[in-house]
Amino acid sequence: MLSKTFSVMIIFSFVSACLTNNVERMAESFVSSLSDAVTLCLSLLGMMCFWSGIMKVIAESGVLNKLTAVIKPLIKPVFGKETAKGENLENLSAAIMANFLGLGNAALPLGINAVKSFEKNNKSGIATDSTIMFAVLNTVPFQLVPSTLIALRSKYGSQNPYDVVPYIWLCSLIIISFAVVVCKIMSRLWRKKL
Repeated sequence: MLSKTFSVMIIFSFVSACLTNNVERMAESFVSSLSDAVTLCLSLLGMMCFWSGIMKVIAESGVLNKLTAVIKPLIKPVFGKETAKGENLENLSAAIMANFLGLGNAALPLGINAVKSFEKNNKSGIATDSTIMFAVLNTVPFQLVPSTLIALRSKYGSQNPYDVVPYIWLCSLIIISFAVVVCKIMSRLWRKKL
């Protein structure tokens, strides 16, 4: 779907440029934006490598197990008792901690492992409540250090790239609370429907 949307945008831009005699400006803009995209990716790469390394150290040093023990009381009421044990708990807490540290793309493989462990015994072909809850919360995770946003703000000349962090925390807490309530309500309604 995204590729179709992107294709339509490119075709529309080209047709609009032709109709307004701005093909040359469009070509210049295209080339300069490609250069900007490469520069941006390289600048974000350093931040992602740094935090991925930090997460690897956290996992291998045993700190992740201690952090799992800290967040376990929060996981059980949200995800249920079955999800909050064994391999599920380990994968889930690793994904949550990666998002908590603002790892973004580096958290994706951990999230995939968590969903695989949730769905291991699911034969119905319908996503479990835990998988749905995780997908929703992974979309709006609480980030202690929103590293990607801070890196972007720094790159584009923000005087104080960290000044948005408290607002991000507040918004994240509100959205997460709302998402958990809605998921729980929808889960109950779905079970009644079955």
